[in-house]
Amino acid sequence: MILSEVEIPRLDAAIRARGYALEIGAATCDPAPHVAAILCRWRAGQTIVTGSVPRIALTINSATLIAALDAGACDAVTVPVDPDELAARVDARVRRHAASAVIVGPLTLDPVARTATRSGTMIALVPREYALLRYLAERPGRFVSRGELLEQVWKLRFDPGTNVVAVQISNLRAKLDRPFATAMIEGRKGLGYRLIAG
Repeated sequence: MILSEVEIPRLDAAIRARGYALEIGAATCDPAPHVAAILCRWRAGQTIVTGSVPRIALTINSATLIAALDAGACDAVTVPVDPDELAARVDARVRRHAASAVIVGPLTLDPVARTATRSGTMIALVPREYALLRYLAERPGRFVSRGELLEQVWKLRFDPGTNVVAVQISNLRAKLDRPFATAMIEGRKGLGYRLIAG
C-alpha cells in the first residue's frame, strides 16, 4: 500500500483541519496499480461531481509521478509526503476546481451547493430538476431539444417513449415561473425548451 496505516490518520487530521473529508481510492487516471489518489469532499458536505474531481496522485517515484500527470491527474507527489503539504495541495486544487455561479437574469445557480435562487428567493429543487435547470441555464436563450435533454440530463441514448421531459419541465415551471410575474422557461414545438432572462 502506498500509504501506511500510520500516515493515514495524520493525513486525515490535516485534511479535516481544512474542512474536508478524506477519501483514498485507486488513481483511475493512472495506469500504474501502485498509485493511489486523494479525493476529498467539499466543506459543505457535498461530494465533488465525478468528472470534475481534482485528483492528486500519490506515487512512489518520479517515473510514476510523470505518468500520473500525463494521464490526467491534477497534481502528483511522491511519498512519503508531509500531510500538511498534501492537505494544502488538496485545498488549492479544490478551490481551483470550484465552479462559479451560473447567472441568467434574476436566476442564480450555485453548482457547489446545488441551489437555485430567483430574485433572492430560494427555489426548492429535487436533483433532476436542478440538473435540468442547470443544463438550460448553461445555454441561455438557446432552444434545447427533448432528445438532447434525454441524452445529457437523463443520460439516455434512446427515446424511452415517455413524457418524462415534459413532466419535469412542468414541475420546474411550477417552481421557477409561476410564483413570479414573468416566465423564464419557454417551450416551442419542434425546437424544445430554452431559458430566457425573464
